[in-house]
Amino acid sequence: MTEKMTKYLDFMRELEKLKTVTRMNRTLDPGRQENSAEHSWHTSIIALLMQGYLPPNTDISKVVKMILIHDIVEIDTGDTYLYDEEKRKQAKHKEAIAAQRLFGLLPEPHNKEFLNLWNEFEAKETLEAKAASVLDALQPLINHDVTGKGNPRGMTRTMITEKKIFIRDVSPELWELAEQLIENAVIKGLCSNE
Repeated sequence: MTEKMTKYLDFMRELEKLKTVTRMNRTLDPGRQENSAEHSWHTSIIALLMQGYLPPNTDISKVVKMILIHDIVEIDTGDTYLYDEEKRKQAKHKEAIAAQRLFGLLPEPHNKEFLNLWNEFEAKETLEAKAASVLDALQPLINHDVTGKGNPRGMTRTMITEKKIFIRDVSPELWELAEQLIENAVIKGLCSNE
């Protein structure tokens, strides 16, 4: 086996750990939470389905790459809950270190490509990064609509809307979908109507 193939294999072995990173989202399997690998897969499928609602000239292939790559850093850092502002601030630095380590396992050119895509996603300045962020924000709303029960974290409509409102600037149609999912959450008691 070549050195390059060995590096790919080492990285693929490391990726297996993403399946052990749990998120706050639930699954239909009672008592089991979604893992970050499942989140990335689900969001990628959503991207393929919703690409017609993204701005014209959005490179969907690049969007899917970003979606598949952006949470790999959670192998080292774990998932950070969206509404935990203090931990989110601390996570930025830790995630940058994790990106260097994890993508550094890859041979060229993939090490630079993956790191560049991760950095682009984090900056949220390009059309593709904004689109990937929208889809990443939409997936938990869909997940909760399917799997959610009760409101154990004291979520409110206002809290969710404040975190998701940026969707509107990228895609009014996907914002309309997000608003419907938030309304469903209120009706189902997944968040309060405050």
